[in-house]
Amino acid sequence: MQVKFIFVGKKLKLDSFCEVYIKRIKAFCSAEMIYIKPSTLKLEALFIQKKIKPDDFVFILDENGKQLNSYEFANLIETINKPMVFVVGGAFGIDKKYFKDAFFLSLSKLTLPHQIARLILCESVYRSFTIIKNLPYHKE
Repeated sequence: MQVKFIFVGKKLKLDSFCEVYIKRIKAFCSAEMIYIKPSTLKLEALFIQKKIKPDDFVFILDENGKQLNSYEFANLIETINKPMVFVVGGAFGIDKKYFKDAFFLSLSKLTLPHQIARLILCESVYRSFTIIKNLPYHKE
């Protein structure tokens, strides 16, 4: 299994904390962070698509996406038998017309700054793997 995190924008201060979770995720599968330079929504979408393979399962973070609790998210990840790509768009989001087959995921009803959204996403993916493997990270 492989997990890619694609972030539109430059590397941010809190991304060093994301790297901690990426390192932890690598105990379960290969993982990497990819940065896409901000541009027009169309160009960002095209650059993102170049990083996605046809058999990848794509998650797009979107304020109107589906909200899942930690167990639901872990169950979803467990059922996916293909590489996963998580995309956090730029300041103006993602041009959805280029990602019609993606799973649109919302981390919260609140609007989150990019730094926080990236960190919550990486931690949530790590948490999902610990739930799947029944490791004592997640507390009820």
